[in-house]
Amino acid sequence: MKKILVMGGSYFIGKSITETLSNAGYNVTVLNRGSRKPGENVRQIVCDRNDEKAIQQVLAGTNFDIVIDVCGLNRRELSILCNNMDCSRLSHFVFISSSAVYAVEELTPPFAESDRLGPNSFWKEYGTNKIEAEQFLTQHFSGSKTTVFLLRPPYVYGENNYAQRESFVFEHLLSDRPLLIPLSNPKLQFIYAPDLAHIVQVLLEYRLQGIHTFNVGNQFAPTASEWIESCCKACGKQAQIIPYDYQKDGRHVRDFFPFYDYSNVLEVSKIKALVPEETDFIMGLHNAYEWFVSHRTEIRFHETIMKNELDILKSLC
Repeated sequence: MKKILVMGGSYFIGKSITETLSNAGYNVTVLNRGSRKPGENVRQIVCDRNDEKAIQQVLAGTNFDIVIDVCGLNRRELSILCNNMDCSRLSHFVFISSSAVYAVEELTPPFAESDRLGPNSFWKEYGTNKIEAEQFLTQHFSGSKTTVFLLRPPYVYGENNYAQRESFVFEHLLSDRPLLIPLSNPKLQFIYAPDLAHIVQVLLEYRLQGIHTFNVGNQFAPTASEWIESCCKACGKQAQIIPYDYQKDGRHVRDFFPFYDYSNVLEVSKIKALVPEETDFIMGLHNAYEWFVSHRTEIRFHETIMKNELDILKSLC
């Protein structure tokens, strides 16, 4: 039974990965700050990963076969982890990176794994920090026997997602409020959290060696309006969609919309050759909707966005 350490394994993506691997028979340990407890049969180490002395203490004498880092944000966090644990016996290190690493303003979607990485005005430090984290892992494990997977998802959706994405639409639909979208109607590519977890499981069972980068996302990328219409189908509601020229009014797209105004679409043929399965989009959204209904009171929507919406709608009347 292989021993896995999941960094940040009790929330959304990490929770899905932890449950999938635990159910597959792996011996799973989660390291997090203790705000949420992991699922059944999962061991927990409570520690702040940014506290190097504490990390050194809790990982002293531990041995893991696999590390899956779901919450690593920058080079420093990866350095603290790798320099204070025994990496010599690791068969795999999986890092959940991001599509934010691509220099999107210089590229044409879909963005391929071989495309240029670099800063962009949308993701700023989040993207460049992820790039530096990837670079650290590439350098740290270069020449070692550890297989490294760098996974770059676009937008992740599904149960346990407290981010205001699909829940943003569901809240509007249940409240009979119109939805504003940018006039450009950008394409938004998604991946269902359990599908991402399944990809991790499959890659761990492939006999690949070295360092591998994979874009991970659904084959089809809907436009913003198609995404909302899909949410409608998933919960049996209808939406009033209003395209809005926010630039003309001197506003920012995030004043009223939960995504940046660009087509975040990845070339995913490389991962699809290994893991072709994906959950039907409407079915995945339906599962997310059922979870949302059960946890609606726990989600805090930004009051500023709600106020902005009212102001914009009044100006359009």
